[in-house]
Amino acid sequence: MKQISLLTCLSVLLLLSSCGSSDIAYAPMYRDTAPVAPRAEQPEVVLQHGYYSTPDSLHLILRFDELRQLLDLTQAADRVDFTIRSGSTERDMLLLRDTVQVLPQHKVLSNGTLEVPITVPARYVAAGNTMQVRLWMKLAGQERLGISHRLALRPDMLRKDFMLLHVRTNAPVLRGFATTSDSLYLWQHSDTSGTATFTVQQTNYTLQPALPPMSTRAESLPEVPQVTGGAQPLAVLDTFQLDQEGLYLLRTASGATQGLVVQGGTYPLVTRVQDMITPLIYLTTSTEREALYSTQDQKAAVDGFWLKIAKDKKLARELIRAYYTRVETANKLYTSFKPGWATDRGMIYIIYGKPHNVSTSPDAETWIYRESEATPYVKFVFTKKENNFTENHFELVRNREYEENWYSTVARWRAGIINL
Repeated sequence: MKQISLLTCLSVLLLLSSCGSSDIAYAPMYRDTAPVAPRAEQPEVVLQHGYYSTPDSLHLILRFDELRQLLDLTQAADRVDFTIRSGSTERDMLLLRDTVQVLPQHKVLSNGTLEVPITVPARYVAAGNTMQVRLWMKLAGQERLGISHRLALRPDMLRKDFMLLHVRTNAPVLRGFATTSDSLYLWQHSDTSGTATFTVQQTNYTLQPALPPMSTRAESLPEVPQVTGGAQPLAVLDTFQLDQEGLYLLRTASGATQGLVVQGGTYPLVTRVQDMITPLIYLTTSTEREALYSTQDQKAAVDGFWLKIAKDKKLARELIRAYYTRVETANKLYTSFKPGWATDRGMIYIIYGKPHNVSTSPDAETWIYRESEATPYVKFVFTKKENNFTENHFELVRNREYEENWYSTVARWRAGIINL
């Protein structure tokens, strides 16, 4: 399908619908209310990481995203401090402290990212240990800004002896996704000649968008494909391309695995019409979804959906910009074994926006949205679910008590109000 830019989509009001089970009540019935223009959201700095092991060390690649959006271009990254403790709090025993200076080869790239390598002795990669990473930025004068993140260390990290990289840039695939047009190759520290082999298998997994926070239905995890004679082995360092969208599992001869979500277009960005359709599942009723999918002219139908909400073309463009900026952020941050917009954290981020406070532990995240004049206090807890594809899958602890809050928040979107 022909690709189009997001700005073009905004200007012509190319909108979308949704997919999902018609018996899931994401949105209640509505009556028209007066729209209110949204307020601009603030950028943020996030950390993505990848790793591979050697016999005595764990080698981490830390990628800090959106630095250019948050900080002035005259400000510069200075150093990365990190500590390893026996637990996740400052009260736990300090095991290691070190500093890595940011060098010219780590500099901010054209896409607004900074990549810093860190090596950790294998003896510190143990169950319960936590690494705290702090990126220091130089500001005006002597002032500095420190941005902190935590990473849980686990013994099974020492089993992964490879990295997946992009052919064009040699940049590692850290977020667990690629596009159908990406050329990739697998690199192993122990095999520079390319004689070792690995397999890539597509799983039989049907995408399931996140269920509403008050749902009691359990989500099923994708099954790990069995190693069969039909799995074509590839040589390390060989270039390969995955031209079908879906969930894949890479497996080396040593048994180390990595999942990979493959999407078309320019994922995680929203640049195709079909990528703008499915995330609307969180705002539409089953009747609206049936109408959007059955029409011969989906563009006209989705234009009508947003214009009905906004009653004004200018506000409709602002709503689209806000909604799909959140979809793209969810794709960047929360892709697991499915696209980020379809995960529990992605759903909450899209509808509620960036949380006011996030607290993390090795096995959970807690998001807090503070009370305001228009919205009540709400807390969401996500627990990490172990699987063979990703370390980035967290499931929401659902509760029927969320029902009123969820419906009222969706109703505000549908009234053109998103400054939650």
